[in-house]
Amino acid sequence: MTTRVPQNAANDTRFHAFPFARPTPRLTLIQVAAQTPCAQHAHRAPFADFEFPIARSEVDLAAAAALVERCYGRRGYPAQRPESTTGETTLLARWAGRLVGTVTVRCGVTQRLHAETGFAEHVGALREQGCRLIEYTRFAIDRDVLSRAGQDTDLAFELIRRALQLGRVSLAATDAVIEVNPRHVRYYQRAFGFRTFGAERRCERVGAPARLLHLNLVATDSANRPRLALH
Repeated sequence: MTTRVPQNAANDTRFHAFPFARPTPRLTLIQVAAQTPCAQHAHRAPFADFEFPIARSEVDLAAAAALVERCYGRRGYPAQRPESTTGETTLLARWAGRLVGTVTVRCGVTQRLHAETGFAEHVGALREQGCRLIEYTRFAIDRDVLSRAGQDTDLAFELIRRALQLGRVSLAATDAVIEVNPRHVRYYQRAFGFRTFGAERRCERVGAPARLLHLNLVATDSANRPRLALH
């Protein structure tokens, strides 16, 4: 009877002892080419070349009003200049020293909101709940200038985001409303969490259909929407 020899590392010709003394690996220094100006620009913050000041003078307000008139006029909408800017804060967006965007934040704590003209019962319902309201109005972006300059950043989002921060932090608002064209509703819902409030109606200020949107600023969770960071 043949004795069976157990197979193990001692008699297995395929076994190779683990090399405790490992050879030192050879390191090769990889030189990284210097970034070109275009590459450096690509890694910059998307709005590093933009300024977002608040309108402080009549010149700033006039420039913002002119931009709104120009942008609205391209779509065939009239844009009446406000009779009074009391209770309003106008945020500007400048690129290369040129005004390319604007939005106005109207404080509903001290002033009647423009949205109360067409959606009085809806805004009134929010007031009855004790909401500290703000309204976003006269929003315009000169997309032609940005397009020609190759600026494909989402300036609309950044401008509204900063306006939301202004309303929440500086004005201590709890809720925001905005009248928008029905075709823009999905964008505001997706980007900021606005909800529709009431049926579509006609906005007499611009002679176009409008939907009223509402956003609870207190309930907006920055953890779920980190790009907003309202708190």
